[in-house]
Amino acid sequence: MFELHDSRSLESESSDDVTDRVSKNSAYEEKVSIMVKCGFALWTFIAEVLLFGVLGLCLFWIFYYGGGVTWTNDVTKQFNLHYVLMIGGFIFFNGQAILAYRCLSCYKKIYTKVIHTSFFVFGMSSITVGLVSAIQGHNGAQDPKHFYSLHSWIGLATIGMFALQFLVGFMSFLVFLCCDNATVKLRQRLLPTHITFGLIIFGMAIATCLTGLMQTARHMLSGTIDKQNYEDLPEQTLVINILAVSLLALGIVIIYLVRNNSFKRSATLIIN
Repeated sequence: MFELHDSRSLESESSDDVTDRVSKNSAYEEKVSIMVKCGFALWTFIAEVLLFGVLGLCLFWIFYYGGGVTWTNDVTKQFNLHYVLMIGGFIFFNGQAILAYRCLSCYKKIYTKVIHTSFFVFGMSSITVGLVSAIQGHNGAQDPKHFYSLHSWIGLATIGMFALQFLVGFMSFLVFLCCDNATVKLRQRLLPTHITFGLIIFGMAIATCLTGLMQTARHMLSGTIDKQNYEDLPEQTLVINILAVSLLALGIVIIYLVRNNSFKRSATLIIN
């Protein structure tokens, strides 16, 4: 009798221990989940501050130091329009498109896709107009030359990959929904590649902007007659340098947000 009572007591204690362990694990997981959500919110806030900050700093630089923008009759202001539109398309709209899948995880996937695609359309439109403005600006020079610099080569490659990424993504993840069951496996296989190339293109866009800033700084701050010297660190130099560093920081934050598995929305590889 005593042995049976002791055995039951041990079983009861063992059951209590298991229950206690499960409750502790649940509390720990809940605590970790809250920390992950707080970390995600912080990094997303930093990314948005950098996105709006980069665009705002570019606008300040162009309008305060460059005299604004125009479409015709002024080569310098045409190039100013090129800077604004390229940073707006390559960086701001492209960055918002990438963040859409992280920030809008509470929405249905199809709504997130539409928002993601809309940002891509805005970005592609901005990039196209910016490219045309640069070509027309070069045509307005006394001796027009096109696509000779490292900046222009990287830029053309980035534009080509951006357009290809948009076309493949639009066809694969929106148009192919008309044949949902027949294309679901194909879309699942394409999704990791689509995400990876999106980050590659964003990195190339940052490289394009950085080389463009250096090319512009060398021209505007050459130290020749009526021009300040870049080496003397005038105010405009500080603005350009801060803009460049902000672009680099933005690239790091965006890649971290996308590649951190803790921040992935549930069922990431579920296409619909």
